[in-house]
Amino acid sequence: MSNEFIKRLLNVALRSLSMGSKLALIFGIAKLLEPAQVGLFGLMLATIGFSVLLVGGDYYTYSQRELLSRPATQWSFVLQHQVKAQLILYSVLLPAQLFIFVTGLMQWKYLLWFFVLLVLEHIAQEVNRILVAMHRQLIASWVLFIRMGSWVIFVLPFMVFNESYRQLEIVYMAWIVGSSLAIIQGVIVISRVVPNWKNVKTDYTWLKKGFKVGGLFLLATLCFRGLLTFDRYAVEMLSSTEMLGVYVFYISIVMGAYSFLDPAVFSFLYPKMLQAYQMNKKANYEKVFKELIITTFVMSALLAVLIWFFAPVIIGWINKPVYSDNLSDLLYLILAGFVYAVGYIPHYALYAMKGDKWILAAHISSMAIFFLILYFLKIENSIRLVALALVFAFSWMMFIKLIGYIYTKQRSTLLNT
Repeated sequence: MSNEFIKRLLNVALRSLSMGSKLALIFGIAKLLEPAQVGLFGLMLATIGFSVLLVGGDYYTYSQRELLSRPATQWSFVLQHQVKAQLILYSVLLPAQLFIFVTGLMQWKYLLWFFVLLVLEHIAQEVNRILVAMHRQLIASWVLFIRMGSWVIFVLPFMVFNESYRQLEIVYMAWIVGSSLAIIQGVIVISRVVPNWKNVKTDYTWLKKGFKVGGLFLLATLCFRGLLTFDRYAVEMLSSTEMLGVYVFYISIVMGAYSFLDPAVFSFLYPKMLQAYQMNKKANYEKVFKELIITTFVMSALLAVLIWFFAPVIIGWINKPVYSDNLSDLLYLILAGFVYAVGYIPHYALYAMKGDKWILAAHISSMAIFFLILYFLKIENSIRLVALALVFAFSWMMFIKLIGYIYTKQRSTLLNT
């Protein structure tokens, strides 16, 4: 058994524990808390996820490419400039998050929890990305487990055996501890891996180029992430907080399950695709891309079957009629999840070939499709309506990326030689 296979297996195991812990948290709070509280937690989770992208400015899309294309002796330069760029972005974009509370999208009592979690989650996410770019996938997976899974293992038993702990604030506190520990461990590893740490003079041209590249991706990413943020607000506006709780529970199962594709497929194959393309290794690129296509399709189909098979078992354990009464709507969300996952195939191909404008066009136009479906499709069932809007939006996104991939491939000097 090769070392590569063992590392990949351990990586999948650690990330599976992280994703599994996240699902366990959703199952736990669905069992222990009222559906309305599950809905409020889902809003906090989705809003923080969206805001993390906003304050990050997607600068990592530029700095990660730089890390992958530069020798280790230049990593110190890249990381120092990424930190400087991030401080600039924080100074402008963190205060802008007050808009969420001023407009009433979230209650003011959650202000402190929101901002602390937002900053910690963003830093922890960047640490993970840096470790992956440095080909420290196994360590990155461990740090991810500390950030997403370890604290869940501790907080759930407290909530089960002591009713006084059954409140969202306890969950948020444990989340803060987990993210903080992940950052500390990740920073220690990075400081040891990067050679020749020394202060470098600020290269403003480099920073500006990063803002330009990141800004292009930011708009695309915000639209992409916005679909899985505004969907929650749409369900709440069209029905009630209780139905929002049902939707959050369903969509968490689906997206939680499909998130396993990242450790099992994307985190290993995408860096290889990117490097093969940048180093003009056509045979390697095509081999890895073919593996990406096959494994994504097979695993996506398998996950769809597993979700539909096990969801009724989980809902039966939770034993709350509101979740079982709407089970038929889960099928539409499973379909949305499948299309979402398969859409990553042309996405990663375009990203490797720097087909950034096609990605931008796909994400922006899919947001328009989402809102058009919500407006014109007349369905009283809010969960089913939003689920169908996601299906159409993800399908459109995948279609545009596929067209972009075909177009970009035809003009690629590497893939046409």
